Amino acid sequence: MARATSTIIKAIHDSDLEKVLRKLGLYEGLTRGELRCAICNRTLTLENLGGLYRENGEVKLVCNRIECLVEAAERVRHNRRSHIY
Repeated sequence: MARATSTIIKAIHDSDLEKVLRKLGLYEGLTRGELRCAICNRTLTLENLGGLYRENGEVKLVCNRIECLVEAAERVRHNRRSHIY
C-alpha cells in the first residue's frame, strides 16, 4: 500500500505577486516574455505563471500546466529529503 505524504505549499496572493516578483528581480523579465518554465521550457507570462520554488539556492518558475506543477512539487520534496540528516 502506498504511503501518504504531505507537502506544505506557501501561497502568494495575486495582489502581492508583482511585489514578490520585483523583489526577486523577476518581474521585468516575466513581463517581457524572457523567462521560461523550469520544467517544460514554455515562455512564461503573468497569465500562465503557476508557481515558484527554490532549487539549489536558485528561484525557479513553473507554468500553470498540471504536469509542471506536479514535477516542481516532486523536485521540492526530493530536495527537502536530501537535506535531512
